[in-house]
Amino acid sequence: MKIDYTIAKNFRNLGPELRIKWEPGINLILGPNGSGKTNLLESLSILTGWGVFPRSRNANLITWNSDIFNAFTAAQLSGEETFEVTANITNRITLKLNDKVISYTDLRRAVPSIIFLTGSTNLIDGAPAYRRLFIDRLCSLFVPVYAKKLADFRQVLQNRTALLRKGRSPEITSELFCQLGGFIMDKRRQVLSHFKSLLTEGKYNFEMLPAIKIPGKDYLHEALRHYSAREVHALHPLCGPNYDELAITLCENNKPASEALSRGQKRRLILYTIITAGKLTAMILKREPVLLFDDLTAELDSDGKRWTYQELVKTNWQAFITAPEKPFDTARNFGGIDFSVS
Repeated sequence: MKIDYTIAKNFRNLGPELRIKWEPGINLILGPNGSGKTNLLESLSILTGWGVFPRSRNANLITWNSDIFNAFTAAQLSGEETFEVTANITNRITLKLNDKVISYTDLRRAVPSIIFLTGSTNLIDGAPAYRRLFIDRLCSLFVPVYAKKLADFRQVLQNRTALLRKGRSPEITSELFCQLGGFIMDKRRQVLSHFKSLLTEGKYNFEMLPAIKIPGKDYLHEALRHYSAREVHALHPLCGPNYDELAITLCENNKPASEALSRGQKRRLILYTIITAGKLTAMILKREPVLLFDDLTAELDSDGKRWTYQELVKTNWQAFITAPEKPFDTARNFGGIDFSVS
């Protein structure tokens, strides 16, 4: 898919109305800190079904320091299909595709996108939760019910923990815990298997741990029995998809990427991971993804930026990249907007 143009009205600090025509390839969103780069990228995140960025609230999306109570953003898209997406923002966000209300789940499948935010280096360096988020986003693209099942499991996990803390038996939650948790664990491993089949460099290994050999539901039934006594003393479950770990290691020595790579190398690995995820998206959904990058080229030297540019061009996908200034040393003219130019 390609975003042809967008309109933002009363959205954060983007002004009363901002209309932008986008190019089908690389689009740069340039300007100093506070100029609106990330805010514009966030509007694209909403219009591709991923919603607001972490720590954002709907009320904060509306023009700051004003008495206006709603904002609006819209996009015209073409490619595998042609349609318009709109988002009306008040204390909630109402999404429509061609004037028909659509859910975030369905919108993500209509306009598949993959997002790199400033904190996305946590995919390599951060806690396991960051890597689970990556695989969960992929699962949400390919399995329509996945996001709902994940939300339902979290509620069951919360209920089971509450029973344990009250000194009551958690058995009433066990079957649903295993059904939902097993579904999540199975889908993560299935999607990761497809992802690994598209890796081309042979430098990195991606594994979901624990490496289970039986259906996830059966694995969790066994694990609950094994940890039953310890769970009572711990006051929380000791197994489940919340203990999954996406391990990323170097093939040559099996060292964790977090320990073996420099910051610049980690950025390259993340881009490689995102592009591979994009290939998987195109293969399964039969739609080219849109790539959204916030400050992608930070901490890359000139060689790293050159490599990044070449890899993005090779995909032939549409990409949106924020940066303080033009990040690529090339004579090519890019689409996009420069907020530093009044």
